[in-house]
Amino acid sequence: MSPILIVVAIVAGFGGLIYWAAQQEKKRTEAMAAACQAMGYTFEEKGDVEALRTFGDLPVFGHGHSKTARNVMTGTVADHSLKLFDYRYTTGGGKDSHTFQQTVALFPGGAQGLPDFALAPENFFHKIGGFFGYQDIDFEASPDFSSHYLLRGSDEMAIRTAFSADALSFFAQQRGWNVEVRSAHAGIYRSGKRCKPEEAPAYLAEALRVLLALHPAA
Repeated sequence: MSPILIVVAIVAGFGGLIYWAAQQEKKRTEAMAAACQAMGYTFEEKGDVEALRTFGDLPVFGHGHSKTARNVMTGTVADHSLKLFDYRYTTGGGKDSHTFQQTVALFPGGAQGLPDFALAPENFFHKIGGFFGYQDIDFEASPDFSSHYLLRGSDEMAIRTAFSADALSFFAQQRGWNVEVRSAHAGIYRSGKRCKPEEAPAYLAEALRVLLALHPAA
């Protein structure tokens, strides 16, 4: 095969992949819209990231570049205002770039009484960082929680108070969640994971359980 035909084949292959991905996203949007309607929420295919930040300027919004929000559902659940959406951002560039996609449950004003903090699954690099002073609030009473989660925030005493024995037990069993609280707004998600459209109600119910585990009176 000539070099020109090889280039044409490569370009056609990339074009096919891009088209396939676009079609998959179209199908997802249609399915998310249907799930949204079934839940009685309002739906926006394309969201405004900066507008979403006004409902909670969470750390996840500060990561990376090329940020987009799609399939935004707006409504209430258990008397809590809610925005559920697919959020995407990219870190690095070129061959070193990595794109993260996750479904975020944003509860504007849903964390009244809670201090600002960021909770994330702990990884190997976090553990190494701990030896060099990287903050991680651990609890001697719950080694399971401390070994699986990284907890950070400026007011350590208030954070320790917020994480009751029941909350620590909950997260020790329910692993893999990211919880971010800023100025009484809460964002809850699993980094790098989007929920299936048909699982949106269940995902939302799980996110609400996470919020209430931290703040039963919220």
